[in-house]
Amino acid sequence: MGGLNILEVTRQSKFIKSLIITTSDKCYESKRGSKGFKENDRLGGEDPYSASKVSVEIMLKSYQKSFFNKKKLIGASSVRSGNVIGGGDFAPNRLIPDCIKSIKENKTIFLRNPNFNRPWQFVLEPLKGYLMLAQKQYIHPKNYSSSWNFGTEPNTITSVKKIVKYLVSFWGKGKIKILKNNFYEQMNLQLDISKAKKFLKWSPTYNIKDSVKLSVDWYKRVLVNKENPIKVTEEQIKKYMHDSKIN
Repeated sequence: MGGLNILEVTRQSKFIKSLIITTSDKCYESKRGSKGFKENDRLGGEDPYSASKVSVEIMLKSYQKSFFNKKKLIGASSVRSGNVIGGGDFAPNRLIPDCIKSIKENKTIFLRNPNFNRPWQFVLEPLKGYLMLAQKQYIHPKNYSSSWNFGTEPNTITSVKKIVKYLVSFWGKGKIKILKNNFYEQMNLQLDISKAKKFLKWSPTYNIKDSVKLSVDWYKRVLVNKENPIKVTEEQIKKYMHDSKIN
């Protein structure tokens, strides 16, 4: 419903010229393998979360054909990114926040799917891509209005267990225990990012180890050292812009 509201506001507002709708890498129909999904691959959701993302993709496509390409020309795209990590995330049932909470409370970290692979990426990576796309489709809406993947480099998907081991190592302590899980999730997810690399000149800046380290650094500085979260966040953004050579 949130996505539909945004589409309606865009349709009715003359000042909006460029629209980015974020969905998820989970909008694709599972291939039961580790081959990277391309933007034109079949969509489909075998769980409610994935199905909700597919619904937004379908709504956007209908608005593109019915309104944005006819009554007024608007640059409008859907963007699909991998599992983002980074400081400031305190949402429940999220891998990094749950691990940090367990470590802070001297509790064991429980993993339900230790061998599941995901295209983990630092939160600023896809945001850089979204902004680059928004600018380009603002200028050339016909050329850039479509679907775009923003993920990791090929063959860099990493298991849940490996991510948590990195986290424990960077924090300096933590215990891990494996739990049994009865909920369905795709075991392997990988996005093909060749389209964004070719047409947007976008590419990831950090590898997964650096991404986890930056995330842990944020939580340690804010939760342990009691530093100002806004200041820490701004420093990490500036560092990312420098490392990405963004002016």
